[in-house]
Amino acid sequence: MPIDEDNALSGQYHDWDIDSWPIAQQDPTKDDQQFPWVAADESGTTGENLTDRQSVIAHAALKIDDDMAAPLVEDLRRRLRITQARELKFSHFSKERAARELVELFESGGPLADRTNIVVAEKRFVAVSKMIDLLIEEWAYDHDIDLYRNGSARRMARTFFRDGPRALKDAWEPLIVAFVGLARAVQRQGVKEDVQSFYRRLDQARWICHRRSVEEILILLLETRPYAERLVYDTTHRTSSVPHLDPLAALIPDNIRYWYQTSGDFRLLHDEHSLLTPDFVMLMLRALWVTHPSLVGIAPKARVAYFATGKSSEHPSIQLADLAAGAGRVVVAAHLGQITPTASILKSAFAPLITWGLLPDSSFWES
Repeated sequence: MPIDEDNALSGQYHDWDIDSWPIAQQDPTKDDQQFPWVAADESGTTGENLTDRQSVIAHAALKIDDDMAAPLVEDLRRRLRITQARELKFSHFSKERAARELVELFESGGPLADRTNIVVAEKRFVAVSKMIDLLIEEWAYDHDIDLYRNGSARRMARTFFRDGPRALKDAWEPLIVAFVGLARAVQRQGVKEDVQSFYRRLDQARWICHRRSVEEILILLLETRPYAERLVYDTTHRTSSVPHLDPLAALIPDNIRYWYQTSGDFRLLHDEHSLLTPDFVMLMLRALWVTHPSLVGIAPKARVAYFATGKSSEHPSIQLADLAAGAGRVVVAAHLGQITPTASILKSAFAPLITWGLLPDSSFWES
């Protein structure tokens, strides 16, 4: 029997008007009701621009309300003598002494260690993965080939990301930039890539490629032109409220899954963000709860009891989420080669809090 998605979804949300979520939350949050609060924020987001210098995006969610967060934030302010800024930001913790204060707060045994979950993404790897998902996977589906059941899509993305720079040399980066320009909704600088020029780049890349693993993927990509044309049409006409490339659209749902699986129903307070429109939130919640049975083992069902956004300046719980996201970002960036003294200090406390990521391999969790 087909699932009645509207009724299935509304029946899980206690007759609240979820069509209007997220709700603007102005009052301080307090765990005085049935469902605990989780505060969330991101660090390093650039939307669909996946080729900027900020290579990593992180999203942190803390099971904490403002009532508990406020004295922790005030204590950090006092210790670091931060008196002028309206709110704490990760930029306040770039020096060694400040970073160690952050470690004490989040390390094992600290007040926030068991309350924090961080998920991350390497932006250029996201771009390569989207090239596989939005083009090759669509072609494969129409040819009755399932690239997800046995992990073929992820392996293909990792192979392309790993071998592509060596196989294509100077042509690699322009190819990634071109795909991002093709697939993103808004091109703020330069000339937006069109389908014809992108496939011309692909064809040129194929003939200069000398690694079989990459050439095989390029040959598949050259078969996908109709799907690229459809992608450009959907992007141009904004047929969906979910942006094709923004990693945050995957990171937020994963943190929701984590806390639902860990704690059951909860209320989410997220820092204000342009992605979090009512249409996007509704589609995300639907996808999280009304999932295909074959995907339950890969992406378990999840939900929130209430979805709100707030200003970080008004919510100390969001400020703590910002600190966790910033620390997670620099720790992962250091693992990928952007080493800083601050990252070395933060690693012991924050690496264990990073549970999932769109990264080129699993070495971060093995180190």
